[in-house]
Amino acid sequence: MNKTGLLFIYVILSLCCPELRSQQDSPKDYILVLHSINFKETWTHLAYETIRATLADDMIQVKGEELQIPLIKDTMEIARKLDYLRQQYPFPPKAVICIGDPAWLVTRPLFDHEWKGVPSLICYSQGMVPRNIKAMVDCNLGFREAMIPTSEMIKGYNVTTLRQPLYVRETIETIRMMQPELKKIAFICDNRYISFVTRQELQNVLGKQFPNLELDILSWPELSTENLLDTLTTYNKKDVAIIYYSWYAIPQKGENHYLTDNVQKMTSSFSNTPVYLIVDLDIKNGNFAGGHYISIEDFNDAIITTIREILTKRDTFVPCERIGGNPQTYLNYQHLYAHGIDPSYYPKNAVYFEEPPTFLDKYKVPIICGIVILFLSASIVTLRIRLLIQKRKMEKELREKEKIEEANLLKTAFLANMSHEIRTPLNAIVGFSNLIAQGEIEEEDREEFRKIIETNNELLLQLINDILDLSKIEAGKMDFTYSDIDVSGMFNRLEQVFCDKTKPGVKLICVLPEKGCFIHSEKNRLMQVVTNFLTNACKFTFEGSITMGYEETEGGLRFYVADTGKGIAEENIPHVFERFAKFDPFIQGTGLGLSICHTIVDYLKGEIGVESKEGAGSTFWFTIPCEVKNR
Repeated sequence: MNKTGLLFIYVILSLCCPELRSQQDSPKDYILVLHSINFKETWTHLAYETIRATLADDMIQVKGEELQIPLIKDTMEIARKLDYLRQQYPFPPKAVICIGDPAWLVTRPLFDHEWKGVPSLICYSQGMVPRNIKAMVDCNLGFREAMIPTSEMIKGYNVTTLRQPLYVRETIETIRMMQPELKKIAFICDNRYISFVTRQELQNVLGKQFPNLELDILSWPELSTENLLDTLTTYNKKDVAIIYYSWYAIPQKGENHYLTDNVQKMTSSFSNTPVYLIVDLDIKNGNFAGGHYISIEDFNDAIITTIREILTKRDTFVPCERIGGNPQTYLNYQHLYAHGIDPSYYPKNAVYFEEPPTFLDKYKVPIICGIVILFLSASIVTLRIRLLIQKRKMEKELREKEKIEEANLLKTAFLANMSHEIRTPLNAIVGFSNLIAQGEIEEEDREEFRKIIETNNELLLQLINDILDLSKIEAGKMDFTYSDIDVSGMFNRLEQVFCDKTKPGVKLICVLPEKGCFIHSEKNRLMQVVTNFLTNACKFTFEGSITMGYEETEGGLRFYVADTGKGIAEENIPHVFERFAKFDPFIQGTGLGLSICHTIVDYLKGEIGVESKEGAGSTFWFTIPCEVKNR
């Protein structure tokens, strides 16, 4: 079949099946956004993009139209705009969003016919509109009956209004807080009806609540853009505040278009005083100081919430009037500072843009890094301390274990030594006692046996005393009883006791100072140490002499016992005062005496030592700190 035949069939089907044609021409559901002027300004562009992007997530198409109402010169142009909308949108939208009251006022005829029953939302409503379109087009709004409430105009229609109240009083109070010398308000506006409504509200607030403040109206077309900027340079920055509302100016022939197109930026540059706002025109870029109003972001959130509610509830939604959000004071810190406002006057409860970073904000990263490093360091230190404590605990447990093992070894060695040392004198005592008891020995032998028994009794008694002293030392209960001591007298008595105990051919010499010494110390323990020295000297000295004595030293006395006996090998000298230290297994003794002497001297806060050379003899000495009195 050729192309002509296919086209003929398509035309016949279209004529015979209007439903098919309707489905083909019918677009998807959409929402129409009508702007009273255009979407070029930051706040209107942001509102449109927010609506479009958000509803796109709900699979709803958004279309926009700029009505350019301020450029309309007569009602015929309005009729042409309505015809354009009828042709461009032959199918009614799901809803219509009007930015500004004039957009709805101009398109009201469509809601009487083509869009009848379509829900609409008027955003940024001022609450008042011109009574008729002609008065708005002619800018003939000076008489009292020219304006009517928006609620009266929309009566009978499916219209919800989202109002943008003007918080004039709050804004002026904020200005006076920062400019205490304020005397005049300069208000920048144009000849649109919304500027007329705002001007009236400003005049009412000043007249009722701030009667001492003057008001200058800087309005287009009474002033050109150049005249406006020239006027701003004449104001004193201390007693004048500028409030910018709008400047929709149509450049005249020969006028600088750049100034008109950039009037907001130029206003800030030419003004000596901060430029405030009563509606949000985006103060983030620093062109304005700010004021008290509902932010663009909050108002856009209210638009989205309301339109979604309208679309969701549909027939059950009840048209109403709402406020576009909660007002707050918004200020640009750098704009105020650049125009000479002292930061000490800035209100505390405001939201600030371009505010200098606080110390915490400025050094937040270094502070956080420092805290993290400090935390890690603290964690590492804590871990190391725990490991150190654990290590010391383990070392302590190991030392205690070693001490226990050492004590067990010492205990074993002690029992082995004691069993040997006890049996040796006991065997002698028992053996020679039996011989004497038999009675078949000569008197000379009997006397010899008696001396052997007596010597072994003394050895056994000394052994028992050493064991008792050792047990007291281990228990920390060694007795020390202090008294006044005649040191020379003590040595004379020791000389009498030991003169008969030296071996044959060994002479006992006692060297004493010319004047006797008296001290306050522990007599029994001093005698115990010297006695032990003398006992050892008598055991190991087979010829020569044993010299005992004492001498006065700085801060105390030095006691000594020197002999010409066999001496001590050099490698054994460091171990002399250790427990069970015995270097000659053939000489009786437990090896405890010198260890006990060391403990006694330590308790008396003195020092003990030995000087010895193998084969040449030894000198045992100790010192004690004490107060010496001579007589």
